[in-house]
Amino acid sequence: MERSTDVPIDENQKRSIACSLILLDETLCLFEDYARGREVHSVLYEEQNPLTNRQRKNLLAEIGRVRALMRQIKSALGLPTRLTDVVKRIWGHSAVFLDVVTEMESKSLRGYGQVAPELAAYVDPKAQMLLDCLRRITSIVGGENENE
Repeated sequence: MERSTDVPIDENQKRSIACSLILLDETLCLFEDYARGREVHSVLYEEQNPLTNRQRKNLLAEIGRVRALMRQIKSALGLPTRLTDVVKRIWGHSAVFLDVVTEMESKSLRGYGQVAPELAAYVDPKAQMLLDCLRRITSIVGGENENE
């Protein structure tokens, strides 16, 4: 991207500023979803969205102002746009959760105290089932470009 001003900036500074603004932009996308009514209801994770219509309108307006400012900064400093491949994101999150779910197993829970045999008998197979599911998810998105 071409810079529209002569503000001196080196590549490390540019990377740092871009990283901060990319994370902010990603967060704004989530806020925008909330302003548009997002409210997730899953198994162990739920969201409650009590935003009023006025709050939603004001939030969207403020998000617009932040994005306008970010566009100016991006242009002035020649910041890159980060393209996020959702396939890689799904694979990455699934891979990370392989470790997280492994921590549910009784051998890991022993770090918090003695594990009842009944708990181990229950949770270990369930953790393995979850791990199998996560491995299948990584396999689904990690395969060759499937046109389905």
